[in-house]
Amino acid sequence: MGLSVRRLHPHFAAEVTGVYLRDLDDPTFAQLRTAFEEHSVLVFHDQHLTDDEQITFTRRFGALEETTRSIAQNARVAPQIADLSNVDADGNTLPADDRRLLYHQGNQLWHSDSSFKPIPAMASLLSAREVPSEGGETEYASLRAAWDALPRTLQSRLDGMVAVHSFAYSRGQIAPGLLLPEQETALPPVKQQLVRINDVTGRKAIYLGSHASHIVGLPVDEGRRLLRDLLAHATQPPFVFQHRWRVGDCVMWDNRAVLHRGRPWDTRRRRVMHRTTVAGDGPTVPDPIVTDSALAAR
Repeated sequence: MGLSVRRLHPHFAAEVTGVYLRDLDDPTFAQLRTAFEEHSVLVFHDQHLTDDEQITFTRRFGALEETTRSIAQNARVAPQIADLSNVDADGNTLPADDRRLLYHQGNQLWHSDSSFKPIPAMASLLSAREVPSEGGETEYASLRAAWDALPRTLQSRLDGMVAVHSFAYSRGQIAPGLLLPEQETALPPVKQQLVRINDVTGRKAIYLGSHASHIVGLPVDEGRRLLRDLLAHATQPPFVFQHRWRVGDCVMWDNRAVLHRGRPWDTRRRRVMHRTTVAGDGPTVPDPIVTDSALAAR
């Protein structure tokens, strides 16, 4: 039948059928890339990818990130795979008091993958290996639609603003001490443009999420209030699409244009999800690393 794209939400997100991600010719991939730029979130059913197949497909979009080392990372998978599971490397379900489950709760905050890195992620692909019978959905919020809905006066104010993003800040919202000391040192706060423009479509998006700590040039409290207000605006129901997972699903999303979050589930039930992440083309500001300790307020 060939590739077919069906919109799932008035503002973004589409289901793609008629393709297998492990076996795409170049013309079909070009169509897929165009659909990605237009819809921001692409849903593929019945893919059942292996890790190697997932890595090979995702790498067609660009260089891959290696997953951030943490207490929750499964060292038995490839470094390009983030194992977002409640199952350990031996296949056992994590007990309720395991700190790895606490760490994974950070994924239930609205965020853009790797916005805490000097070069933030362009795209992510998540594949479902095992899913619970209920709960554990993933929600996506369109930052383009949110931008379009802002008053012009506020758009003018936000254009040119820079926010400080920090992994330590976001994980600190869950519990102190979740990051390894060497991880916190290796991931200092970084600056990111608050408004990003897609080079292909020319559309603007608000760029924020749980990693966004405060805004350069504003008092910390004032900047955080503005970020909270913008986040509340961007994640209103009219801007949100929810995906209910089934085994074999793959969902790919544009970290420049959407936020996402996982939803809770009964963690006595197995949920095994593997993510690959495409690195961005470069920093969003000329000198992203925050060197002024006052700007790194957490």
